[in-house]
Amino acid sequence: MSPFPSSIGFPSGVFGEAPLRLDVLTHGPGWVALNKPVNLPSDDHPWQENAAHLVGELRVQLQLEKPEMVKLGLKEPAVAFGPEPQVSGLLILADRASTLAAWRDAIGSFQLNFTYDFIARTEEAPAEGGLCDLPLGMDDARGRAFVSHRLGKQAETTFHGGEIFNRWRRWTATTRFPRRDQIRAHANECGLRIAGELEYARSGRVTLTDTTRRGRLNKGEDKPLHRCLLLHLGRIQGLVAGVPIDLTAPLPDDFATVVKRLGKAA
Repeated sequence: MSPFPSSIGFPSGVFGEAPLRLDVLTHGPGWVALNKPVNLPSDDHPWQENAAHLVGELRVQLQLEKPEMVKLGLKEPAVAFGPEPQVSGLLILADRASTLAAWRDAIGSFQLNFTYDFIARTEEAPAEGGLCDLPLGMDDARGRAFVSHRLGKQAETTFHGGEIFNRWRRWTATTRFPRRDQIRAHANECGLRIAGELEYARSGRVTLTDTTRRGRLNKGEDKPLHRCLLLHLGRIQGLVAGVPIDLTAPLPDDFATVVKRLGKAA
């Protein structure tokens, strides 16, 4: 039997000038968990203006019978759950004919917990975490979520504060049903300005100055340590068709570097 691939790849020109490889984190009968990088759409969505997306390109590669895609064992792959393009982390692909319905039923019946990791400014942030249950609507014209008690749907996010690094702090956010942009919208409503946020706030990015104990550089100019939003779906746990699952995804390199550099300066 052919070994299950440890990663899958897409050629240059599909998702940018450079080739792209995604780590396969784990798999089960009829499903696969990948570690999605930032700025990669999981599936088609009106807000993405017909941008190339992972599951669509995977289907193309399957039609071409690319061996590593065939070895995934997904005859008709679909996204059971995937974070938004700007968010990194766990992406679940499932076979439409066999296991997709079970995954979507588990999500729809609140059988799973989704835990996100992020870095946010300490200014204006609450001293402790808590529950945010503001209902969210979707503005397709502007491509963003908004709070509305009249038009919004139920949404709940629980925030927990972690280690403090001077002007920044590490946080986790947990929800049982993540609506699109829910974590970003709820974080902003609670005064949590996620590093790299451009849509719901203007938080700025973690820079070299933030990694010095004195808050200034001896020489050279200040530079950001990351290019993208520091928000990562790191864990999914619960039950799918009665079977326990506990999936984790390591932080992307730039996020891990920021945490390491901030920790040394704390």
